[in-house]
Amino acid sequence: MSIIPDTAGFQPDGDASWADPATGDRMSVQFFDLVPNLPAGLDDVPRLRYELAVQTADFGGLVEAFVVSLDGSPALLQVVKVPLPDRPGQAFIASVTVPKATASAVVQLLLIEGPTTGVREAMVLSDVISETGNPDAFYAPHPYAPQTQPKLPWHRADDPRFDERLPDHPLSRARRWLRHVLATAQLAPEFAALPPFGSPVSVSIGLPIGPFLPLWTVNETMTFWRLPDPGAVRAQLGHGATDRRPVTQSESCEAAWLDPAEGVLTLSPNLPPVRVTPVSDETAYTSITSEDIVAAFDWIGELSVAAGERAEMLLVRTAATADGADKFVLMCLQVHDGDRANPTCVVETSPVPVGAQFWDTLPPLPTPDKAGFARTRDADHARVDGRLTMWAVQTWDLHPYRLMLSYKPNPDLR
Repeated sequence: MSIIPDTAGFQPDGDASWADPATGDRMSVQFFDLVPNLPAGLDDVPRLRYELAVQTADFGGLVEAFVVSLDGSPALLQVVKVPLPDRPGQAFIASVTVPKATASAVVQLLLIEGPTTGVREAMVLSDVISETGNPDAFYAPHPYAPQTQPKLPWHRADDPRFDERLPDHPLSRARRWLRHVLATAQLAPEFAALPPFGSPVSVSIGLPIGPFLPLWTVNETMTFWRLPDPGAVRAQLGHGATDRRPVTQSESCEAAWLDPAEGVLTLSPNLPPVRVTPVSDETAYTSITSEDIVAAFDWIGELSVAAGERAEMLLVRTAATADGADKFVLMCLQVHDGDRANPTCVVETSPVPVGAQFWDTLPPLPTPDKAGFARTRDADHARVDGRLTMWAVQTWDLHPYRLMLSYKPNPDLR
């Protein structure tokens, strides 16, 4: 587990989940292998609180949020209240989120009001009427976002001053549990060692499709980011101006530095930074069309032309070794008899794309695990390279998001 809580008084209730038999409170630990989607950095508490209050207003209400430390790592503490779906009353969700640069872990406690509800509110309302003579004084604008109108408004009974008078109320128990977690929970060493949230992360560039750009970390974890101007980013990629990361001794892919907290991608010190917004895997996969995919491969064809002009070969390959390191499409120019003015365009792929459009019409090569096609360079160079690559890749049973572009020197042109 990424967070190791003290489970004294709890009983196991599933994977990384425990229940308190006395109260029914349920504790759980979750790990998210994704860039944290916090609305602000932990160093900007006013903005973080404001955005969290706005986000929770639609379905409940944010009681409180603090930046704390759990086992030496910065963390976000939250208490959120939500209405019960099937009867009067509220549930409280107390949580501590430990964000890292490319992942996060959460320990949380779910507490539900019993059959008798509103006891805390009734007690505090009575106090308010006694003090002010005005029951309307019970409610107050939200302290973090006064202009919001949460589904469950902030009121004076949310104040921690009343916890001692009602120690068994779910909100009182939530705060007591949070104090105990902060004092006793530990982080797993491998999770604690991850780069801190807000620090730039080295990433490899995946294949942009539509408005989405997949980014790969060194441990082959992929996250998706929305580009505000996809065309402008594509114009910066594939032309030799970005930073690169070695793939093999002679091959490299485009790389960048990602600041997840700020949503900034730096492709090179010499290029303007790119604003990016994290999106879920589901959004990235379900929001693109077949036309977007075709356009992405047509763009790859254009990059093949640009690579040839730089005396490089372009490869389309799997980004993760789990998808098969032997799959690739290589595009390059070959020179015959020293005639550099009239090179041959070559597309070579492995494995053989059995059943693929056009590829099935070609005679086999002497090497049984590869297929290839060569032709004289012409005006259709880019389009042909892109479509041949797409048809070959379609036989790999992989989504194009799982692909990466890489480059290596072309000895024929050097």
